[in-house]
Amino acid sequence: MLGLLGDKKNDSEPQIYAVGDIHGQVRMLRAMLNGLPLRDEDTLLFVGDYIDRGEDSKGVIETLVELKKTRKNVVFLRGNHEQMMIDAREDDPENPSSPLLLWLTNGGVAVLQSYGSTELPGWREKIPQEHWDFILSTETEYITEAYHFVHAGLPVPGRRWDGETDGLNLKLWIREPFLSSRHNFDNRIVVFGHTPQTTGKPLLDRNKFGIDTGAVFGGPLTAIAVNPKAKGRHRFSPTVIQVSPPS
Repeated sequence: MLGLLGDKKNDSEPQIYAVGDIHGQVRMLRAMLNGLPLRDEDTLLFVGDYIDRGEDSKGVIETLVELKKTRKNVVFLRGNHEQMMIDAREDDPENPSSPLLLWLTNGGVAVLQSYGSTELPGWREKIPQEHWDFILSTETEYITEAYHFVHAGLPVPGRRWDGETDGLNLKLWIREPFLSSRHNFDNRIVVFGHTPQTTGKPLLDRNKFGIDTGAVFGGPLTAIAVNPKAKGRHRFSPTVIQVSPPS
């Protein structure tokens, strides 16, 4: 079931509809796509983590591949789970500290099962090249006048991030110190996923909007609508759209 939190704004300007982490929840994704009041001039954006855990990662990728073919203004960002899958693709399964094992223990097994793969040998070939092409084409960030869209967050000037020593991409993995920061990120609000909001509602702070509301953990799938050129107080009050978990 799709619902609004707050009032829908009657904005004649093109909007960006940003959708939070999906994690294989294909029925919730399809309900969201069917319910969003998208116009041709609006942009539809996803903050990543389409796969892993969830009911049907293959179905999610199939849905998004078709969407990419039929909709012009659509942006697909990369999440850390897509990056883990990409890293696993190039990995040697005999490596005891391998990226493949890291991915499998973080939801990758559910992905393989959705593609009908029950054994590791040959798993890469079970995934259609068109799906690999989609995953590899995902972007790191999308920036407008008023908002900075990214999967996990941004670096905080003067603050160290623990993952730096592991060679990880901060924009796909960071939590702290980003989450607690009050930094003004080039006067843009950062729209991100990655960290589930356990209240079931998005985080709406003065400098950041967190739109992962834990769809794969029994929470709703959340999207927000914003005017990419919004100024002043209008930047801080997005329209929130949510799909409840299937019963």
